[in-house]
Amino acid sequence: MPTFTYKNQTITYDVQRSEVSFIKIYLDDLNGIKVTASPQKDQAKIQAFVEKKADWILEKWQQTHENLYVIDSLGLSENQRIPYLGRSYQLILEGSAEVTFALQKGKFRFSYPESWTEQKSADQLRTQAKHWLYKKAHEKYKAWTDFQVEAEEDYTRIGKKEQEVIHLNWRLIHTSKENMQQKIQDLYEEKTS
Repeated sequence: MPTFTYKNQTITYDVQRSEVSFIKIYLDDLNGIKVTASPQKDQAKIQAFVEKKADWILEKWQQTHENLYVIDSLGLSENQRIPYLGRSYQLILEGSAEVTFALQKGKFRFSYPESWTEQKSADQLRTQAKHWLYKKAHEKYKAWTDFQVEAEEDYTRIGKKEQEVIHLNWRLIHTSKENMQQKIQDLYEEKTS
């Protein structure tokens, strides 16, 4: 499966060969980016075309899955909320000597040195939150299903079935347990949207 990185985002796509005279990009809600091209079309030309359309791909993907990307816009402002397991939890920001990020008493708490710049603090907040959520995704996905499920990085797809293993985008941890279980079932049954 071809992959490239654009603006710190890994984009993975599937190439399907068919008798067409042009390259077509389709965003499958579940399986990610599908590219249709002629069997005669060189892979390098396909890659160049997909890379040229990367802005459009990311924009459409993130619009379709807006709820999965809330964490990318976190900053140091008050009244922010982080979605986790289908619920939205308040984010509390606290000055501290150590950097911590945790869910405590129904609230996310981020502690950071007050001597840091606002930019550094906000970057660290996003990094810590992503790390914590990725770790939780890895734990929860395995516990909620009889299938073998692994949390994967965000490859601009919800997931992928590879033999008997389901690779599920860690960002789905923002959604409800029922939604995640449905996505796992859909991937296991190799559905498309």
